[in-house]
Amino acid sequence: MYRTLLSAFRFKTLSILFSGVLVVTVTGCSSDSSDGGGTDDGAGGSTGNTTGTGGDSGGSTGGGSTGGGSTGGGSTGGGSGSELAPLPDPPLSEGPAADDDPVPFDAVFHTVTDYALVRDPGPRIETEVAAEFSEADFLAGLPEASVTVPAGVDAATNAAPYFEGLANVRVAAGELVEIRYVPRDADGGLPGMYHQELPPGATFDDNLDGTKTLRWQTYQADVGINDFVVVAIDPANGGYQTSQPVLIAVDPPSDPASVPNVAPSIEPRSAYTVRAGDPVSMFLVPADRNGTVPTMELVDPPAGAMLTPDPRTPEWQILRVVPETPGTMVIEVLTRDAEDPTLTGSDELVLNVLAPAAFDRAGPRLRDAAASAGIAFGSAISPVFYMQADGGIYEAIAGSEFGVLTPEFSMKWEAINPLPGRFEFADMDNLMSFARANGMAVRGHPLIWYRSLPDWVRETAAADREVIMREFIARVVGRYGDEVAYWDVVNEPLADDGSMRSSVWFDAMGENYIDVAFRQAKALDPTATLVLNEFDIGFAGPKFDGLLALLDRLLEREVPIDAVGLQMHLFSSFEQYDELAANMAAIADRGLDIHITELDVALVDGDTDDTQAAVYAGVVDKCLAQPRCTVLQTWGFTDRYSFRTRQDPLYFDRDYQAKPAYQALQNALSGN
Repeated sequence: MYRTLLSAFRFKTLSILFSGVLVVTVTGCSSDSSDGGGTDDGAGGSTGNTTGTGGDSGGSTGGGSTGGGSTGGGSTGGGSGSELAPLPDPPLSEGPAADDDPVPFDAVFHTVTDYALVRDPGPRIETEVAAEFSEADFLAGLPEASVTVPAGVDAATNAAPYFEGLANVRVAAGELVEIRYVPRDADGGLPGMYHQELPPGATFDDNLDGTKTLRWQTYQADVGINDFVVVAIDPANGGYQTSQPVLIAVDPPSDPASVPNVAPSIEPRSAYTVRAGDPVSMFLVPADRNGTVPTMELVDPPAGAMLTPDPRTPEWQILRVVPETPGTMVIEVLTRDAEDPTLTGSDELVLNVLAPAAFDRAGPRLRDAAASAGIAFGSAISPVFYMQADGGIYEAIAGSEFGVLTPEFSMKWEAINPLPGRFEFADMDNLMSFARANGMAVRGHPLIWYRSLPDWVRETAAADREVIMREFIARVVGRYGDEVAYWDVVNEPLADDGSMRSSVWFDAMGENYIDVAFRQAKALDPTATLVLNEFDIGFAGPKFDGLLALLDRLLEREVPIDAVGLQMHLFSSFEQYDELAANMAAIADRGLDIHITELDVALVDGDTDDTQAAVYAGVVDKCLAQPRCTVLQTWGFTDRYSFRTRQDPLYFDRDYQAKPAYQALQNALSGN
């Protein structure tokens, strides 16, 4: 990840806050707005499925500092049938303290007008960010590539594309990085390629011979181990892709004076579509490639526009303005270098202001059409949407269209408990307030997952992990359980071949960690629906076979599981509807409900919005035809904040205009 002033704080939270994209590259995943998010999926597959994840009550003041306490226990058995032992007192892991309680959040800093918000107290914590890669990782050599193999592709007869001659690179700050990417395919043909997030100021230049070159001028702010990922695309199947990271070590310069002092800037700098009359609040983060902190000021600001220092990070400023008239509003921000006040940068913030009528939609709201059909309909909701410039229209659409809310990131362990004894509940508390204000049910997502874990959890002794896991469940369920209808208790426990996935939890406890997690959740929230959530189980294959075998074992041990969540991150070429129906039936035959939890449909090259719409409708039809399919949720609703940023997988476009998929959902839910 690339270091600007942003990287002094938690990268994942901020990458959502400022770009709507959570950038993660994980073997076997297209990656987790469920969950945590990911970035571009590339050209898309021809087989209609992805191999990865999307994606994770109290009032406005949270619900106390104890969060349910540390002594919650279970009364039913563990994997062997024995009772869960009481949790230790004092707890093994440090619980919330009074100074973790959220505090009121002044309206100048957000877009919400109808209910109160809170924020976490104190400054943001620099130590919340651990470098994704270490010096040891760099010295170990080029990271292993991850290969996405669509269903129907036989790697024995069609070799995966790859890059030739790559190696990790080391430079000193101030030096230029140049890396030439040469894609190869053993079966002939020239693979395509695309890059994931570019380093700041970098270019990825086409050499017009099938190769491309990364060129990146480094500065002091880039010091550390950075990764850059390029994806090779198989010539015969666009969904068959190899993601190859390269590590770039940037060392401190031997002579800082030798590094040119460049003009500062701000982040973010993207344009936003907003609704006339809605308040706009934007975080402006000063960025100086030389590692200092510039100041900011507005140049000829529009009426009412003002900058206010962020209460947790005073170097940041919050721009507040209320555009009243449709049109284009351009706001110029001047940044002034900390060492040389005469060195300035100028950035323009562009607001595309539309009249409220531009966002009108005919027909029933999706939540109402779904309720008439006998199911609940909802979406994942972005963290801190209320601190985005377009938070007003985001909130208005989500509040009217959805009956169920899933926190995209805000309930993940990394978000709530980033350090031992440090808890940050504010964003989840605010999502609960949003749900309450709009009559939404809430899906708690996820309690236990192998990703989005803070380093301190990964580094615990294996013998301690069961208790630490149970204590986390007790604190989260204790705080929010009264207002959560569904809990994704365990997320993604299976490997692609249907075996149990190696993880912090499985490696310490074996499969029994699933039993313990469900029993702990059941003891604390006996009326909620408890869900096992997984990807790539909406079609036939070894992973679904492994799921059925796992379900049979869990049910034999009387683990209190109520439902299975099918994530359903699809491509527009998806055609396996009969397999989807058969898989649903197999789950229903075991007495379990089915939730479609993270539906989105990425466009394959050449497909149209109408093709995408047909897939959405087809999935809804199969859900409505299965009596035990009771909940259908999408992973977001606007392409602007999708984790699959290159493929526009959702049913509102980046300007919040309904796409054909929206009407397809309306019609399918209404039985038309």
